[in-house]
Amino acid sequence: MLFKEKKHEFEIEGKKCSFEIGKLARKSEVGILARMGDTAILVTINHGEANEDAGYFPLSVEYIEKMYASGMISSSRFVKRERYPNDDAILKARIIDRSIRPMFPANYRNEVQVIVKILSYDEECDPMILAINAVSAGFMMSSVPFQGPISGVRVGMVDDKFTALNSNVERMTPEEVTKANMVLAGDGEKLTNIDADMYELPESTALEGMKFGLELMQPWIEAQNAFVKLATEGDEVKKHDYVKFEVDKDLYKEIKENYADEIVSDMKASRKPEESEALEKIYSDYEGKFTKLELKEAYEKASKYHLRSIVWEEGKRVDGRAFDEVRELDSEVGLLPNAHGSGLFTRGMTQILTITTIATIRKQQMVEDMTGEDTRRYMHYYEESPSSYGEVGRYRFIPGRRAVGHGALAEKALYPVLPSEEDFPYTIIAVSEIMSEFGSSSMGSISGSSLSLMDAGVPISKPVAGIALGVIIAEDDDGNLDYGDYQILTDMAALEDFYGFMDFKVAGTKDGVTAIQMDTKAKGLPIEVFEKGFEMANKARLQILEVMNKAISSPRENLPTDAPKVERAKIPTSKIGELIGPGGKNIKELNERTNTEIDVEDDGTVLIFGTDQEGIEEALKYVDALGFEPEKGGVYEGEVVGIENFGAFVEIAPGVSGLLHISEFGEGFIKDIHKVVSMGEKFRVKVLDVSDDGKMKLRKVSD
Repeated sequence: MLFKEKKHEFEIEGKKCSFEIGKLARKSEVGILARMGDTAILVTINHGEANEDAGYFPLSVEYIEKMYASGMISSSRFVKRERYPNDDAILKARIIDRSIRPMFPANYRNEVQVIVKILSYDEECDPMILAINAVSAGFMMSSVPFQGPISGVRVGMVDDKFTALNSNVERMTPEEVTKANMVLAGDGEKLTNIDADMYELPESTALEGMKFGLELMQPWIEAQNAFVKLATEGDEVKKHDYVKFEVDKDLYKEIKENYADEIVSDMKASRKPEESEALEKIYSDYEGKFTKLELKEAYEKASKYHLRSIVWEEGKRVDGRAFDEVRELDSEVGLLPNAHGSGLFTRGMTQILTITTIATIRKQQMVEDMTGEDTRRYMHYYEESPSSYGEVGRYRFIPGRRAVGHGALAEKALYPVLPSEEDFPYTIIAVSEIMSEFGSSSMGSISGSSLSLMDAGVPISKPVAGIALGVIIAEDDDGNLDYGDYQILTDMAALEDFYGFMDFKVAGTKDGVTAIQMDTKAKGLPIEVFEKGFEMANKARLQILEVMNKAISSPRENLPTDAPKVERAKIPTSKIGELIGPGGKNIKELNERTNTEIDVEDDGTVLIFGTDQEGIEEALKYVDALGFEPEKGGVYEGEVVGIENFGAFVEIAPGVSGLLHISEFGEGFIKDIHKVVSMGEKFRVKVLDVSDDGKMKLRKVSD
């Protein structure tokens, strides 16, 4: 038999699902074909040799979407091959990575690669949620020392009740679809990853959603275990032997004890390892006995010990702050004279300058992927460079995954407070330039975005701020954690992130949470940690908002003078063709004559953009005329546009004129009409009648 297929079928929330091996990707260590409804994905897992030069676990996760999965071909005329992943695919790869990464041994350094390919797409069945679970199942049956299983679920809130969302949900989902969009990963008891956006929900409600998500994980975990048992025929999965990268215990003890003062001095001065005087001395003292990587890892482990000792023994943090204390704050707007909006947010050494630009709605981004075509009118980009860290390095013109992720997090944190397209028909781009980075610049970019948007006059309903929290958990020298003994740290600094166990980011307004993101180095965190974390995050967020409000508390009433202004009009749908003209001739001429940009929607709504108010008014007058329908008995200001022996033609709106018969001038008998009226003369007329074909009879009205 060519194939040795093994397939496990199961149901999740009424959706038919299956995991299958033995037919596809047979050269890979693991190749799983996973299905949910008509969604089908291929997950491959392979591992390589240990990377002796890496100071981290070299895991890579790729999430690849192809338009063929939906039976589509790119609309591009010139490029049909799909090459680079779009931002959404990058974000999904990051979610899978953060969900599984904590579940590997800390001393494991072998290269591991996960590739997820979407082969068939069903919008009712989310391929990313399927992928998280299939990847976990794949690792369970592989030789890689994975300490799972874990599950991924998506939680929504419909009609104020939490529910499982198994359909694909895009970024910035309308509130009427779901008030919450929470992607959660964990083992059913603890969480390894959170990625969520919501419409100003209370922290207590968000916490209930997280608890609900933990309950949803159990069926997926049972399915994974059943599949692994089937695939291995009940045999225990043998994990491969690997080189364990562990710090020499004697070396660690010597450095921890003999260099304690220097290490603490480094941390208090916020020095990175490459800037450490203590580490340079350690390199010199142990030259030829250990490699630099071994010495650096011993130094870092000792630094971690001393940082945590200060927390536990002295009841404070390495920089002297209290556990719930936010670093010194400052906010400023209007720094850049020619930018539409600018906001500078500073928290300690972390500083972000966000610049907002406003353009017409026709400049919104067109997005095409396997889900179809879509548009985005609000975008936030996170830009960092080597100078953000005070370093020298190659400047990246293409953003890395971290920058894409940070930009998207701030984007969705602000989305719930943005005005609707109907109320504010503009394209908005906010760019956060990271001036200096020392912990949680992503949360700083949320505050910077709020300041910048308000400075530009974008009518957001409320300002939004974000805060990051870390956690220190009691740990013995063998790396065993005591989850009952922990301390949460508000406004986590860079060292606390590096040596801590959690990066818990919470953003929102004064009234509720709009975005949450969490990753951890622990093998999951219990719900109690987040319960306390939400309480501390709320206090810090309100403090930050108070400082922001001193700089600007509400959007400016007017847009910048050089930003495009907009006027809205409505014409009958039957007049759309007349406005556009053959091949767009009429609307192009109107754009050029009035120096405006005009967009026409299918329902007859017309948007007129421009920076010159006179030009906008001229174009609006023309468009209004197309929608003008004179009423019988109505009185209008008119202009003479034609004279005949029997009367004058009077225009009461652009392109709308009627006959003022010689007998309706109110002048008695008129022998020569040219003696009582002239071209261009203006006066008021009354509409006596309008025929079915639109012809009007007029009468001159005396002042």
